[in-house]
Amino acid sequence: MKKFLLATSAIVALVAAAPAGAADIPVKAPVFRPPPPACAQFGGFWLGVNGGWVGYDYTWNDQNAWTAEVDDRLPRELSARNNGGAIGIGGGYNWQSNCTVFGIEVDYAWASTTADKFHTDTGGFDNVTVSSKLRGFGTLRARSGIVVDNLLLYVTGGLAWGSFERDWTLVSFGDVSETFSQRRTRWGGVVGVGTEWAWGGGWSIRSEFLYMRFTKDEVAFTSAFFDTGDVKNFTSLDSIWTSRIGLTYRFGGDVFGKRPVAARY
Repeated sequence: MKKFLLATSAIVALVAAAPAGAADIPVKAPVFRPPPPACAQFGGFWLGVNGGWVGYDYTWNDQNAWTAEVDDRLPRELSARNNGGAIGIGGGYNWQSNCTVFGIEVDYAWASTTADKFHTDTGGFDNVTVSSKLRGFGTLRARSGIVVDNLLLYVTGGLAWGSFERDWTLVSFGDVSETFSQRRTRWGGVVGVGTEWAWGGGWSIRSEFLYMRFTKDEVAFTSAFFDTGDVKNFTSLDSIWTSRIGLTYRFGGDVFGKRPVAARY
């Protein structure tokens, strides 16, 4: 009986001591890693249409005194500005990592905006008219941005080209005139900013503002005024700004416009 009581006391003592000993054993708690933010997905191929407003600035310069041969009071440089509508198409590809997007895209827009300027001397006998019509423009751009919830905010830049039709007319004494014409495609650069809102099923609505400036255009013509046969040189400078909205479709888009992100531990 005495031995049984001693054995029982020893077991009770061991059980009582076990929690205290366990408290001294280090336990490595799991490290919580917050999940990356869930945001709309813009990755993949896309196609779209756009429309908006375009402003066109044109500057003409007479390098060889074409106007001065008729009247030295006529200007050798004229600038004109006009604006109108434009409609276009585009497409591209986006790469997305978490909520950062990088993409390449190309687009073209049709326009019909004419910037022209008329100037006459004080007597009204001699005058000069310069005119340049913007027929269309396109861009090849890169863009980079971040996604906040369903909204992509981006900057963009790259190459631009534009199609122009030009006419220059010089009139002397109201009845003798000379006109030069040309049709040109000019290359330049483009920069801009924009937003794109994903609203599900691969569809999104975008808006952007772009500014384009083109290389100087130099041309030479032979003037027949006064039968001189002189070669005259003109330069033209063109710049465009456009503000537009567009509708795009991304192939393989999910229903809700977001990709679920699982928490990591």
